Amino acid sequence: MPAFVNEASLSLWVEADRLAALRTFDILDTEPEAAFDSLAKVAAHVCNAPIALVTLVDEQRQWFKSQIGLKGLREAPREVAFCAHVILQSDLFVVADATKDPRFSGNPAVTGDPHVRFYAGAPLATADGLPLGALCVVDTIPRPEGLTQVQSETLLALAGAVMSQFNLRRVSTITAQSEHRYRALIEASATMVWRASPDGAIIDGSPEWSEITGRSPEASKGFGWLAAVHPDDSERVVAVRQNIFASARSGTYEFRVRQTNGEYRWFKSRAVPILSASGSVQEWVGTLTNVHDKKTAAERLRVSGERYRALVNASAAVVWRARPDGAVLEGWGWETFSAEGPEESRPFGWLESVHPDDRDHVIAVWQKALASGQPCAQEYRTRRRNGEYRWSLTRAVPLLGIDGTVQEWVGTVTDIHSRKQAEEELWRAANYDALTGIPNRVLFQDRLERALAEARESGTSLSLLAIDLDEFKGVNDSFGHDAGDALLKETAARLSSVARDGDTVARLGGDEFVVLLSGSTRLEHAATLAEGLAKKLSQPISYAGQMIASRASIGVAAFPDHGTDAADLMKDADMAQYRAKAEGRNRVVTYSHEMRAATERRTTLRREMREAVSLDQIMPFYQPKVSLSTGEIVGFEALARWAHPTLGLLTPATFGDIFDDPELATMVGRRLMGKVVSDMRQWLNRGLRFGQVAINLSHREFVQPGQAEDILRILDRSKVPPQHFEIEITEKVLLDAQSDVVSSALEKFRARGVQIALDDFGTGYASLTHLKRFPVDHIKVDKSFVQGIEQNPDDEAIVTAVVSLGRSLNLKVTAEGVETAGQAERLREMGCSAAQGYLYAKPMDGSDVPSLLSEWTARLIPAKRLLLIER
Repeated sequence: MPAFVNEASLSLWVEADRLAALRTFDILDTEPEAAFDSLAKVAAHVCNAPIALVTLVDEQRQWFKSQIGLKGLREAPREVAFCAHVILQSDLFVVADATKDPRFSGNPAVTGDPHVRFYAGAPLATADGLPLGALCVVDTIPRPEGLTQVQSETLLALAGAVMSQFNLRRVSTITAQSEHRYRALIEASATMVWRASPDGAIIDGSPEWSEITGRSPEASKGFGWLAAVHPDDSERVVAVRQNIFASARSGTYEFRVRQTNGEYRWFKSRAVPILSASGSVQEWVGTLTNVHDKKTAAERLRVSGERYRALVNASAAVVWRARPDGAVLEGWGWETFSAEGPEESRPFGWLESVHPDDRDHVIAVWQKALASGQPCAQEYRTRRRNGEYRWSLTRAVPLLGIDGTVQEWVGTVTDIHSRKQAEEELWRAANYDALTGIPNRVLFQDRLERALAEARESGTSLSLLAIDLDEFKGVNDSFGHDAGDALLKETAARLSSVARDGDTVARLGGDEFVVLLSGSTRLEHAATLAEGLAKKLSQPISYAGQMIASRASIGVAAFPDHGTDAADLMKDADMAQYRAKAEGRNRVVTYSHEMRAATERRTTLRREMREAVSLDQIMPFYQPKVSLSTGEIVGFEALARWAHPTLGLLTPATFGDIFDDPELATMVGRRLMGKVVSDMRQWLNRGLRFGQVAINLSHREFVQPGQAEDILRILDRSKVPPQHFEIEITEKVLLDAQSDVVSSALEKFRARGVQIALDDFGTGYASLTHLKRFPVDHIKVDKSFVQGIEQNPDDEAIVTAVVSLGRSLNLKVTAEGVETAGQAERLREMGCSAAQGYLYAKPMDGSDVPSLLSEWTARLIPAKRLLLIER
């Protein structure tokens, strides 16, 4: 015999028992009934589904007692039935998209009519937990979100109503069958008759007595029939008969009679006196009726009722019945849920224990259910005997009569306080920042949307402050993450301390905060408030005996001055905050529309740059580097150029911002690298002496994992000796927190003979320590210093110091941006190694390099190698 395990409740049942329970309802293959159709229609309506079914799962088939939305179909094979899965559950069984569920994607009901996509079924189970079938709803479109909580609870409540209707139908059927048997017994003279003398002695009786008891008519006369009475009943029967006969009035009594097979069965006797004209009893006549089935049925009902009451008393729920108008008739377990007992709760006394803030809503929902005759479920707080309010869930289901009208309501009340507390904790975890205790991005977004809606409706304004801590990463790196957390908490506390009622302070993530200033806050006031916040946030905090610097950049945006919806307003505040960072940090910047235009330009530029890479529009141009001592070309710098289809040849001054995007910077760098190495290979094949070719790597590119290995692999694949190659980096690379990664990459280049040049030296924050720590071969003096060496003593002093530093550290020094012979001569006098700039040549296409080298060699005058070259 197969056994099935319900995974939700881990209860075990046997299929034969389940099928036997199903047969007891005697409902399979019966005609549709209004009561079940009504419940199915309600399920379809509540769940907004085109199809609803009341199904019973037989041994080999699924049979439909009610079907809404399926015409002509009364049954289906069990092996393809969705409901066959429901009977293995104790709760809702939901299939969000049958086409994506491997259990059902090939099901004929999915691939063909009715094209099932969504399915939700509530099990129909007996009180003993034996599943019979399901109340289900079906949709022809997927529902990734499933059912709402109210729909789910209503579907379960309706399933309970279906089972109640099944039980009501079975009781009606049993009653009708009993009545039919009773009439048949009467018609078949199943009721015996007897006659007795005034003192009760039997004179004669129906012959059926002898057939039943096996005693002869003669032996049963007088009081001989008492020998067939159960010993436990005989004394009582004699006493009752004596009282009846003494009173000379009709009376009844019940007793058990021994059958021929030794079994005792219950009979009921009725005695009626036959009176003389004087009123004395002449004789007694009576009937003897077999009431054994009725008696035992009543006893079973009594035991069942006691068992039901015991189960209710032992459960953690209130079970109640109410009239069609909602007045409570009776209930069990009120005292565990309410300050009112069973008596005080009737008919509407239970409302007194409902929390005052919930009462009006509870009444409104209940009245709506009474008016519509539809099931309902609602949650509210109930006062307990100790005065505490706890959350309860009430479900109410109508029981319909044959005419479809509500005959009464039945329902339950369960304690859901723990669940509500858990939901509250989950909600707080989802809406509040765990570290600082202030709202997070989710709750802030909701409040911003609400505030904007109110501002639009009232015609008022609101402002937004986007706040980002400056150098927060440095705090984590220098003092540890615990210190960083302390700074974040203190920042939240400082922001909250100045927030007004109605304002929202939130942490969006990392070191990003935001303040929503509601209540018709003008832009000017918001900017003033932001200045005060910046000042407050700039005060250092004390942590573990150390003072930690704290600064913040703040962007200000307002509605309706700037963005008109939440997304735009956030972007505006962020852009203003980014501008504050770019302008030196620790300041407040108010958004302007020019910022959005600049951002849109950058976005467009990045999109076009991606297209440019795919269309091979990125190419290298080469500018020579000339030895100031010999006048010879000692190398080239490869510079990126963009052959724009409409704007012409563009330099990095136009598109340099794209190198802030690591992915895009790497794409452009790799494409440029490939072309440079290809040109170098061609020059080598022609036997040209071009020295070293330098290529710039942005900070974003250099810190990418595996960057050094990839470049060396490209050189090896093209058979270009690494000694002909040079990498130019900026001081920002040396300052990166990932200095170990940087150092490792530089060492790998040094080991293979690739030269390292420090570009734009003097414009950043690199120190002598960095020059000592990292393997740098070459420093390049930024053109901003070079161009003023003839007129500006400060520039001359700086360049002199850099050249002297380079020579002391045995580093080559190249001056960039040399445009005049005077600049070249002064650099030579300082001892600068090389120069590059328009004095010698403008950047050129790789195809022009060979002719430049040939012409340069031919025109090189040994006596004046480094001065005027007229081109």
